[in-house]
Amino acid sequence: MTTLRTRSRIVSYAAIAAVLATAAPLTAAPALATSAPSAPGAQGTAATPATEVNRFLTAYRHAVLGVGTRTPGAIRKAYLTKELDARLSEWAVRNHADPVLRAQNVPKDWKVRNHSTTAGTSKVVVTQIWGGAPDTRVWYTVRRSDLKIVNLTDPPRKR
Repeated sequence: MTTLRTRSRIVSYAAIAAVLATAAPLTAAPALATSAPSAPGAQGTAATPATEVNRFLTAYRHAVLGVGTRTPGAIRKAYLTKELDARLSEWAVRNHADPVLRAQNVPKDWKVRNHSTTAGTSKVVVTQIWGGAPDTRVWYTVRRSDLKIVNLTDPPRKR
């Protein structure tokens, strides 16, 4: 025969177990989302210029949104050449916007696709999806030897 006290304990233990079961995945997510850039081929996906740009954007977006401990500057230093990072800092001052996202806010999503490849570099086009505003494109140039991003520009203007 169960008493009221025993039933209360069972309900309490069930509630605690439910809270712990739902909290565990939440505590693990930021650690995964803010991991350092991986070596080519890590994380189960073969590293290509497009996958590396996607990794950069994911880490950069998390940093801009304050997820984890890494700053946008630290993410830029990990993925971009020093020269490009310096040019982007100058761009930010001139344009009063984030130099990577090319805006003052963060896109809802993006699409990454390979565009072209030469002997030493690959062009990757990122389409940023804003939701209420028109989508925008940003062109990345990635050095194939080490997958460092060497340039980031607005799309070429049509003549």
